[in-house]
Amino acid sequence: MAALSVTMVLTAVGLVARRRWAWWVAVIGLVVNATGDLATAIATGDPRTLIGVPVAGLIVWWLTRREVRSQFS
Repeated sequence: MAALSVTMVLTAVGLVARRRWAWWVAVIGLVVNATGDLATAIATGDPRTLIGVPVAGLIVWWLTRREVRSQFS
């Protein structure tokens, strides 16, 4: 958990500085998170775990918009 926390802090700093690597880490991390939430919902049958899927999806959608993505080149 400590390694994940450090990674997220570094990614946040990179996003504020508009670094391309941070954009990639954020997008990949959000996709992995949404996939994990979906898998958990399927495995446990608990639909409450699905709340993270649309949230992550909206953030990925926003990050991948041309206007936003161009800020990280």
